[in-house]
Amino acid sequence: MQDAGSDVTEPIYIGLASFSDEPDHFLIYDWRAPISSIYYDDGVGEVTYTTPAGDQQATVHLKRQFQIEDGKIETIFDTDEAIGDQMLLNALSGESTTKMQSIVTTIQREQNKIIRNTSADLLFVQGAAGSGKTSAVLQRVAYLLYRYRGQLTSGQVVMFSPNQLFNDYIDQVLPELGEQNMVQMTYYQYASRRLPRFELETLQERFEAQPGTVQKELIDLKGTLDYFNVMQTYAKGLNQKGIQVRPIKFRGEEVISADRIKEIYYSFNENYNLGNRLFATKERLLKMLQSHVRSEMNAEWVDEQIENLSKEEYDSMMGDQEKNLSQIKKSTITSRKLL
Repeated sequence: MQDAGSDVTEPIYIGLASFSDEPDHFLIYDWRAPISSIYYDDGVGEVTYTTPAGDQQATVHLKRQFQIEDGKIETIFDTDEAIGDQMLLNALSGESTTKMQSIVTTIQREQNKIIRNTSADLLFVQGAAGSGKTSAVLQRVAYLLYRYRGQLTSGQVVMFSPNQLFNDYIDQVLPELGEQNMVQMTYYQYASRRLPRFELETLQERFEAQPGTVQKELIDLKGTLDYFNVMQTYAKGLNQKGIQVRPIKFRGEEVISADRIKEIYYSFNENYNLGNRLFATKERLLKMLQSHVRSEMNAEWVDEQIENLSKEEYDSMMGDQEKNLSQIKKSTITSRKLL
């Protein structure tokens, strides 16, 4: 490869991981490095690749693909294409296993666009069965972990699978690429952890219930695009006016009025959407309630409550560690129900 404006032609080797003999002097580049996109996106000739410093121009004079097994070069292909057909055919004709393998050596141009996309907030991958959607998504996870190392960890990535068998099938791809596995679960497992106290109606129970005409019409209405659009408009409208709240009361007395809660809700930047605005309001209210707890700690009723604690209530507040009096008072106050 020859950079624009340079007379020097430099060989670039790409592999599963980078390898250098001294700092910033790479003998082999990680397949996820910016310069490696040339291998997947372009053939021989003028190319452009993106780096942290901006787009770089270069000329590729030769593309050669190596197949190495047990430290020996088995096959060499010269090609003008992004990924040579022979290399792809060899991969497809290999023995199948019970585990999905990485596709670093056979990533196609369309797949590479999916893998390296960092501009889309939401990225939908659509294709026929067996077209490489899952493989591309897993390679994308490895790429994002590489690009945002220090900001993103595998524990922050969740893969929702249709069943546990599928989890077992794909669980070796990231370790093969040198990354720790991400969190893998079915949506049912996720929902059962987040909503442990809710009983979900099964499809059979739903059909056996046979909802009446009005209920069926309501269900149908909620599934329409018009209903969705109305709800979106309503949610946006709540950023200006119309939010309905109840005051927060403690021991029958109003601690934070409804008007004060509304004032807090509408005090945030207009760019806050409904979810962010509700979350920010909640955080502000929690801080105000913590301040109220501190002010109540010396009240007479707190001392009376502590004196009247049963052994079970006392043990529940103490837990496994000793607490001082102020901690017990705080536990006594916060254990009271806020209405």
